Amino acid sequence: MKAEIIAIGSELLLGQLVDTNSSYIAKRLAEHGIELIQTSTVGDDLSRIEEVLREAIQRSSIVITTGGLGPTEDDLTREGVANVFKRPLVFQPHLMEQIEAMFKRRGFRMAENNRKQAYIPEGAIPIENPKGTAPGFIMEYPTGSILSIPGVPFEMEYLIENTVIPYLRKRFDLKHEIIHYKVLRACGLGESAIGLQIKDLMKEGNNPSVGTLASLGDIKIRITAKASHPEEATAMIQRVEEEIRNRLGSLIYGVDDETLQGNITRELERFKLTLSVVEAFTGGNISQKLAGTSSPSFIHGTVLPSQISQGQFLGLSEEGFNSLKETPVRFTDSLAKKCRIESEVSLGLAMFGRIGEEQKKGEYRVETYYSLSTAEGVENQEHTLGGELWTVRERASIIALDLLRKYLLTKTHSA
Repeated sequence: MKAEIIAIGSELLLGQLVDTNSSYIAKRLAEHGIELIQTSTVGDDLSRIEEVLREAIQRSSIVITTGGLGPTEDDLTREGVANVFKRPLVFQPHLMEQIEAMFKRRGFRMAENNRKQAYIPEGAIPIENPKGTAPGFIMEYPTGSILSIPGVPFEMEYLIENTVIPYLRKRFDLKHEIIHYKVLRACGLGESAIGLQIKDLMKEGNNPSVGTLASLGDIKIRITAKASHPEEATAMIQRVEEEIRNRLGSLIYGVDDETLQGNITRELERFKLTLSVVEAFTGGNISQKLAGTSSPSFIHGTVLPSQISQGQFLGLSEEGFNSLKETPVRFTDSLAKKCRIESEVSLGLAMFGRIGEEQKKGEYRVETYYSLSTAEGVENQEHTLGGELWTVRERASIIALDLLRKYLLTKTHSA
């Protein structure tokens, strides 16, 4: 069973409002085994609304629209649906009575243009709205139904739960099929490299299905299963998850809404370790991520944006500082060691970047260096990264945290 959601309103296209309705509806459809194949946003333009509706009913059996049911001239959902099916709008006295009663209960005087809300396309099934003044309606067609409901979120949610879902279950004789998903989170390889390792699991038609979503330094691997019961879906996901973990190993750092920094600080607390960070390129980004966890294991963050501040931190003469910086790995190691000793912590993490010439407008190649000072010694890495500086700083922050994560993994394996 395929479904689409159409969010109607120019305020959505202008960025004045964020469309949270579609995500809510999508989740509720998935929970009832209904496959959402597309969402659309269209402004308050009658011809565009009609065009989007005509395309949707060719593809899908269930089309849910939100918004455009108010009393003003730019509320055009009723007209759009009526025109698509070549039906007139028909006045519904009982809807008018409910609208008038709503205004009376709220102590407001109803304006004449609110009468518009009592009109629905001829032959449509009215959806009464006890939470607001905008009734909805259902227009059935040979292969499916359009369900038009208000865009006000609490009204939309009420009608989804009390009218839309019960109607869909009856109209389409839905089996009790559910859709569950789990997200694995990975770092250390790009989306394409991870995709190559699990490409056979990502083939269309698989159940569970596997897909990837990339952001800077962070890859999400989504496993989605359709089943008759939650336990069955969970078991299906678990089998695929085990296979992915076998292939990707330590690249996977968490699941669902877990964050890299959150999992790191949890492990620091488990091993009773403390951490301080010094940043000579990332501008406090690493410290900000760690501080956001509110973990007592993160003790101190130092930002050293200039050679003056770096030299002062290390307590070196200008000549000694220049000599040390000629070898970036030694320089970053020194920052990490000094950070750990002066802060009296278990671990000192340092990150330094050397910006090269501009490759093209706004984009640079940056040599980045990472050092982790521990009681056993110093571990370090170096990577060459490219792009706009803000993206390089974000990627460098993830690499630095991942260096720390992998060190903590060795503690876990030896425990």
